[in-house]
Amino acid sequence: MKDKVVIITGGSSGIGKALAAEFGLQGSKILITGRNQEDLDKTVNELQGKGILIVGFRADVSVEEDNEKMAAEAIRKFGAIDVLINNAGISMRALFEEADVEVIKKVMNINFLGVVYATKYCMPEIIRNKGSIIGISSIAGFRGLPGRTGYSASKFALNGFLEALRLELAPKGTHVLAA
Repeated sequence: MKDKVVIITGGSSGIGKALAAEFGLQGSKILITGRNQEDLDKTVNELQGKGILIVGFRADVSVEEDNEKMAAEAIRKFGAIDVLINNAGISMRALFEEADVEVIKKVMNINFLGVVYATKYCMPEIIRNKGSIIGISSIAGFRGLPGRTGYSASKFALNGFLEALRLELAPKGTHVLAA
């Protein structure tokens, strides 16, 4: 992974931050995104202190234009994109009967459409570099969970998208993974 350019959405905390640290310690150049500038700055400063080459980029994955700008920024800063880790996501807990449809829309916009947007704008570079597109899924994407209807639907959609994309991109030497 030395000198590979890795974009991680939702990279300022949790799984995304851990992935940024691990890839960075392997010598990758990292661009993380997040909605909160203060959290991004804190993570970037912490990981730079460990000798990791990392840039934070404020973006909301559910906003298509933010994803286009994110891909352009990675190319501007590092000259390439080798790996995209679609990590940004939110959850919800409510029985469907009591669920707010607006919350389900928000979950779908972040967990599914955010992956579609980020992938669309990073894909040309990733194909050119024979790189990888990764989506962070969940058991809820394989088995519907009660009280998690919107979340399960978003992860089922993610898994279907990645499976179809894997088949489309395999002949081009591009790896697609649902983790």
